Amino acid sequence: MGLKGQIKEEMKTAMKSGDRDRLKVIRLILAAINQIEIDSRTILEDNDIIKTINKMVKQRRDSI
Repeated sequence: MGLKGQIKEEMKTAMKSGDRDRLKVIRLILAAINQIEIDSRTILEDNDIIKTINKMVKQRRDSI
C-alpha cells in the first residue's frame, strides 16, 4: 500500500475514534493531493506526496 492508501486508512481510523481535529487535517492533505493529481493529470508518487505535505507544513508555519 502506498502513502496515499495509508493516509486514507488513517482517515478511517480518525473517523472511527471521533478525533475531529486529526480528521480535518487528513482531509485537507487528501484534498491537496487530489487537486495536484487533477491539475497535473498524473498519479503522485510517494515522494511527491511527501513534498506536498512538507510544502503545506511550511505554509502553515510561515503563517503563524
